[in-house]
Amino acid sequence: MDRSLIDSVGVALPARVLTMAEALAGCAHPPVLPLELMTGISSRRAVDAGEYSLDLALRAARDCFARSTITPRDVDLVISTSISRYDAPGRVSYEPATAARLSAALGCARAWSFDITNACAGNFTGIYLADTLIRLGRVGTALIVSGEYITHLLHTAQREITEELDARLSCLTLGDAGSAVLLARADDDHTGFEHISLRTVGRYHALCVAGPTDAPHGGAIMKTDMLALSDAGVREGIGHTTRAMAHAGLSIADIDRIIPHQTSLLTIRSVIRRLNQAFGTRAFGDANVINNLAERGNTSTTTHIVALHDASRDGRISSGQRLMFGIAGSGINVGNAFYALDDLPGRIVTGAVSPRPAPPRPRLRRQIPVRIAGLGIAWPDGSAPTTLGLIGRATAQCLDEASIPASTVDTLIHAGLYRSGMIAEPAIAAITAGELGFDGTTSAGGSVLGFDLTNGGLGLLDACRIACALIEAGRSMAALVVASEVEERAPDDPEAPVAAMGSALLLRADPQQVHGFLGFHGHRCDDLVDAFAAWATHDPGAYYIRSTERSVLAEAVLEHLPAVVAELCQALEVDPAAIRAVIPPSVARDLAERLRHRWPALARCIVELPWPAGDLFTSSIPAGLAVLRADCRTAAGDLVLLTSIASGGQVGAALYRL
Repeated sequence: MDRSLIDSVGVALPARVLTMAEALAGCAHPPVLPLELMTGISSRRAVDAGEYSLDLALRAARDCFARSTITPRDVDLVISTSISRYDAPGRVSYEPATAARLSAALGCARAWSFDITNACAGNFTGIYLADTLIRLGRVGTALIVSGEYITHLLHTAQREITEELDARLSCLTLGDAGSAVLLARADDDHTGFEHISLRTVGRYHALCVAGPTDAPHGGAIMKTDMLALSDAGVREGIGHTTRAMAHAGLSIADIDRIIPHQTSLLTIRSVIRRLNQAFGTRAFGDANVINNLAERGNTSTTTHIVALHDASRDGRISSGQRLMFGIAGSGINVGNAFYALDDLPGRIVTGAVSPRPAPPRPRLRRQIPVRIAGLGIAWPDGSAPTTLGLIGRATAQCLDEASIPASTVDTLIHAGLYRSGMIAEPAIAAITAGELGFDGTTSAGGSVLGFDLTNGGLGLLDACRIACALIEAGRSMAALVVASEVEERAPDDPEAPVAAMGSALLLRADPQQVHGFLGFHGHRCDDLVDAFAAWATHDPGAYYIRSTERSVLAEAVLEHLPAVVAELCQALEVDPAAIRAVIPPSVARDLAERLRHRWPALARCIVELPWPAGDLFTSSIPAGLAVLRADCRTAAGDLVLLTSIASGGQVGAALYRL
């Protein structure tokens, strides 16, 4: 399989400089710990008034395209990996997906887009997924972009810190930045990503948690057990590095520069010390381990790309070197990426444009079938729902039906959007891995990569598409895709909510290569990117989800779904008359009936979905499959059409052979 190569990178740094002395002086109870000495952070960049996460992401993406012959129109895939979605005063965006908004603003008209959340490991989780799809030939070019406006957590912490070892101290290390990476197929097997691997060790998920503060003044806060998180991250990370280097066939002598996640000087020096101990050498020190903390701070998901950019410009990184990225994030997530450089550092310095032409768009074609080996649904039961409770109920059913233990699962994707407490970090998948024993916390647990993939109501179908690619590429043997929705709306909000429910699908390769997903297709209507929006906002004493009218998305389904399905059937050489059932989206109670009138050719096949307490949202496809089982209208070998829609005007479909 072809390697992926970094065609271009882009960085966006706010103009304003905020020093550590200023950050400490702004605290109601300034800590006496020497944070500048401990962290190595003298200053960081912070946004000015009117600049937010989306602005940083857009600036970074435009900077990236400025040094590439690849244009936004050439991009096949856009992944946003931001943790922060603070896009307006007092407003955190939930829908549409940030990637959809970026795609529309940049002009990435043909791109498949979705969001990934995996704490500070999110950017490399996105790169890992894009690398998989490029190696398979599913996409030719991919843009992975992040905009982190996170210094607002610092301002909340300044009001709340009361103790010397306060869990909020880590907020004082944060800085704002945007980053973008444009990936394409490598021209040879000497440059590009040689190996990328990540692992989620969910037993540590409680060591760093970010979300809304429970204080009456509102705002977001991050609480971290800094010493325990650093110790666990370094210990697990070094163990992962030894295995990853062996798998890649590399020795420590093959590595020219290491770019660790930029958190603190003490942590980076601990990494150097333990790395040299593990490999019995003193090969690494301050000279070849990149550290840009002094003027950047911890910029979360963007740290690696900002560090690559800075070190290329000051000469610490040069063309032809081999880099090892040390990936880390709360949850915890650890990993490595080994990258052989071409002339990228020189182009960063000179601003020269990459000479690489955009590859042709890959043709939509059949994939190796991946089947649903287990299905579980947690219907509303009248009790107060929680995210983990819904996932637990659905997962237990799913694994029981598949007759496999948790140790078999090596990929865990949470595709739900709304969650209890509006937790932003760590990923719900990481919490699930730890609480349900998918990462070795029980005797049945194994090794797993967990992350959240969100794209409104289309999230679960996109997650299945990604899981199929990981399985086809040999990077996963069993992928568990879960969804859960707990939409915390204001008591006075008249909007019909998303139904509080959960679902789980266990995906595995079909040994007969007959049954399962045959292919996926989608279409985005950029003129509908602002048709629907949902966001979190602070009312006195609590945060709530508010939104515009969701049923407006039904019109997009009626207008665009038939064309998407026609293109999918044509590409896969399937006669639409062979389709035995159609599972529609669940954005309006009467959508199935309206589809029958608009789409007479498949009217007889459209499944009537239940409406227990609102939109089934990310669980509409599992619910539809359960309906098909219950009424026995289909049999093994029948073709089923699975459909979804995301806010932002994205319509998706997949063909599945039972």
